[in-house]
Amino acid sequence: GYSCTFSTGRTGAIWAVKRPRPGDPWGVYVSARSRALALLGLEAVRADISEIAARLGFNVPDHGVSLGRVDFAVDLLAPDFRLDPMAFVTHPRTTRKTHGDLTEIATNGRSGSVSSVTVGKMPGRQVIVYDKTDEALTKGKSEWPLLWNAALARMGLPERDFTDRKANRVWRVEYRLGKVGLRARHDIRRWSAFYDLVQGEFDQLALDASLRAPTGDSNRSRWPEHPLWALARETLSERLFAHDVTVPPEAVRAIDLAEKQAEFLRGLTGSAVTLAYLEGVTPDRFPDFAAALPDRMQTFLDSHPRKLPQRMREAEEKYGELVGGGAPETGSRP
Repeated sequence: GYSCTFSTGRTGAIWAVKRPRPGDPWGVYVSARSRALALLGLEAVRADISEIAARLGFNVPDHGVSLGRVDFAVDLLAPDFRLDPMAFVTHPRTTRKTHGDLTEIATNGRSGSVSSVTVGKMPGRQVIVYDKTDEALTKGKSEWPLLWNAALARMGLPERDFTDRKANRVWRVEYRLGKVGLRARHDIRRWSAFYDLVQGEFDQLALDASLRAPTGDSNRSRWPEHPLWALARETLSERLFAHDVTVPPEAVRAIDLAEKQAEFLRGLTGSAVTLAYLEGVTPDRFPDFAAALPDRMQTFLDSHPRKLPQRMREAEEKYGELVGGGAPETGSRP
């Protein structure tokens, strides 16, 4: 139902805007990116969102904020861990009515291995354990290996090559509270209630759904807590609001720039090969065809109504933040 959406960059947020109505006064929806939260921290992200809202002319009073979802993730280096959907246990009193339906479990994987298990259902409460290394490498989320190595350096440990997935696999334990989950026991809507009450809600979630270490006991609820879950739960209870700036924004920008350059090079090469085929160029003649492309491209640019300086400015507006210009790294320009 939103009229338009826009993004304030890879270290910004996703915004959606619509005209408020009497029965629906909410006109702006903002979703902070996990990258921004990891690199900048919650308080910096909040400040950035407030600044953008003010610059856009949005009047946001204290009661004009309604939190719809909060996630907290813990990344654990555990190359030998094997995810077992049957090892998840929910508390006996966890019911659809009082605890957001944590009884629902979904799995994902391939080649006989499980890569993710999701317990619960949004907009209630949810816990997901999944292979974050695989996602970071396949979906181009290059900031995470940088953050992981920075964390290892803080602990005095050597860097890891996370492209070697089997030897350096990172598993993410992510706790999620949706709108219903935030309101089930306490009315967590405003920031004041968030800071006062959300810790208890997350701690309860980590108890109501847990990962166990299988034993010979036929009753899974008597299985001991899995060490991975215990570490994730301890981190959740001690570091929910903590943030350590570990990776300079320029380091992330450099990787983003290299990835974007490679993306355009792949597209340019693919287009050149397709054009060569359409013009009847054989593989042995492709080098001569490629050598003539710059002159042909210049001729095309000379005759185009949008001149090169204008097109360069448009590229700067779109990708300036990657080369250190244009929008700042905090994403404060839509």
